[in-house]
Amino acid sequence: MTCDVSVIIPTYNSSSTLQRALDSVYGQSLLPLEIIVVDDGSEDWADSQRITASYSDAITLRFLHQETNCGVSAARNVGIRASRCPYLAFLDSDDVWFRDKLALQYELMTTQGFDFSMHGYRDDLHTRPQRDHERSLHPLSCSPFTRWTPLLRNDNTSTVMVARKKMVFYDTALRRGEDFKAYMELLSRQGFRGIYLRRILAGAFKPSLGVAGLSRDVKAMHLGRMLALKKLFAEDSISPLQFLFGTATEIVKYPVRLLRVRLRTRAIQPRGSFSWPLTKY
Repeated sequence: MTCDVSVIIPTYNSSSTLQRALDSVYGQSLLPLEIIVVDDGSEDWADSQRITASYSDAITLRFLHQETNCGVSAARNVGIRASRCPYLAFLDSDDVWFRDKLALQYELMTTQGFDFSMHGYRDDLHTRPQRDHERSLHPLSCSPFTRWTPLLRNDNTSTVMVARKKMVFYDTALRRGEDFKAYMELLSRQGFRGIYLRRILAGAFKPSLGVAGLSRDVKAMHLGRMLALKKLFAEDSISPLQFLFGTATEIVKYPVRLLRVRLRTRAIQPRGSFSWPLTKY
């Protein structure tokens, strides 16, 4: 069976993980009608193209290649413009979905009229395999996803499903914080309805704060979110109270993230070793 969902997968130098991401889509208990892989000027784009061409036609699978790297926002926007289904779901090329992700999310949104939904996400899947999560499933519960929710959480875009007709484009001027800004813009609209599924339905095999203790990445995340908050306030997408609350929360969280990265780096790297950052999103 299929559902009216376009899956958008941006990729940049991620041919080594793209097949795993695609396998998780093809392994869904309810298949989407189409998948759009958008390569954002990768050096390994030909490898990614070969990978997508190897899949069966059970799902319409399109590969779109951009000659120039323009960032994940631009890549997702290309996918949004090319999509043909009334619902959009986003998956990063180094993430995976659990088997019932689309079935649960799509049924909830279509039967209860939600415009937007998110669900739980797990980092470090190699330390606790996906099957362990699936064995310990509890009854599905939900909570409202309001204009305040993204200010309190740092949710992953691979958990998002949204009605296409309500979707906004990602801000291409932002390299970080672009997803947070887009979802705050959506939730600020009158009558827009969001829901949060309290179940882990997606994850990654990487740590939550960088692979090798990259404090400069954490700083970029912090600056991107702060800039997104300023833009949202200037555009009247958030209230003065939300701006102050979001800014204060981010100021508190930033040093905590830095500390976690340093502790993780110390734990996983032998003394005197050094790892270069990965050239991915």
